[in-house]
Amino acid sequence: MQTAYPAFEKAMDEECVYRNPDLTFSEICLAIGADEGQLDSLLKCELGYSGEELLEAYRKHLIETL
Repeated sequence: MQTAYPAFEKAMDEECVYRNPDLTFSEICLAIGADEGQLDSLLKCELGYSGEELLEAYRKHLIETL
């Protein structure tokens, strides 16, 4: 799990995977080799958002900045 959080952060912030509207949190987890349930719980605990909620927040922010 120690590598899942940084890998998710990299996928979101550096690779901007959230820009693909068809990509789900589950698919991101699969691509980075993370356990979906564990990463979801960690994100909820650390940031207060589930994985899907965080993904949607990134997408909403992207739309607002266009």
